[in-house]
Formats: sequence, C-alpha cells, structure tokens
Amino acid sequence: MIRKVAGLVNPLEAEFPVVLEKGTPKALIVDLAVFQRLKILLDNLLNKEPEPEDALIAASESFQRLLTLNKAEPSSDWRRELYEI
Repeated sequence: MIRKVAGLVNPLEAEFPVVLEKGTPKALIVDLAVFQRLKILLDNLLNKEPEPEDALIAASESFQRLLTLNKAEPSSDWRRELYEI
C-alpha cells in the first residue's frame, strides 16, 4: 500500500514489501542490513543532544509571547512569526 501525498511517495513504503492481514497492513519485510542502518539513524535521533539555538529560542521572551498568543488565538502564519524571532 503506497500512499501518495501531493504527488510524493514515501520511499520506505515503496522499497519494502508490505504484509497484509485481512487487507490491513501489519508489517514490512526488511533485510537485516537495511534494518541495522535504520536502527543507527533512529538511535542517533533519539540520543541527539539539544541544540544550543533551541534553548535560546525557548528561553526568549518573544517566543514565550508567541506561544501565549497562539494558544489564545491560533495563527495561520505562525511560521513567519517564529522566523521573525
């Protein structure tokens, strides 16, 4: 089952055979070499140290004000507002 979003295909779903149970996807078949590479990527993401820039942004008064405003009235342009910080 390959899902397309805006013309894009998830490469993982296109690469690995899907095991179905009563028509519902239940598992992927992955060889051990690929599994090891994926495991390394996930381990690196899970054990990643926080970036100093993230701490600076989170501690800034402007970011806290943006969070407060968006909780009260969500903005459709929050990305632009965040980049302005």
